[in-house]
Amino acid sequence: MSLPFAVCLLFFLVTPGSVQPLHRSSAEVRRQVVGVVESQFAAFRDGDYALAYSFAASGLQQQLTVAAFERMVKDGYPVIAYWRAVSFGAVEDNGREAVVLVSVQGRGGRTRFFRYVLVREENAWRISGVEEVNLSPGVQGQMA
Repeated sequence: MSLPFAVCLLFFLVTPGSVQPLHRSSAEVRRQVVGVVESQFAAFRDGDYALAYSFAASGLQQQLTVAAFERMVKDGYPVIAYWRAVSFGAVEDNGREAVVLVSVQGRGGRTRFFRYVLVREENAWRISGVEEVNLSPGVQGQMA
């Protein structure tokens, strides 16, 4: 067996067959996804971590209590916990997973960028992960 063929075969054996590429979301999916993330930010603003936790995916909820979730957000993502302004970039999805780029301005005025990953659970989008990302100045300008 040739090395390129073996590498391709290994890729298909270890890559889930159900992974579908993401595409630009419809207006309705964008509204739903952004609405979930906006609702979680509103809960953070109000200090309602139980409500913010309710927007998390079930897998995350199984790993963390509400108190642990609150500590994680406040300690690991203080700009999100104490935000001043939020804006949303493009939303992409495949019907089961969605990704949205979020610009967050903290109370100190510094803006940081995060990739929110959501999953579809029981006909609702839930936040399954957040990752800080570094964007080029050109992409940053498109986040208005």
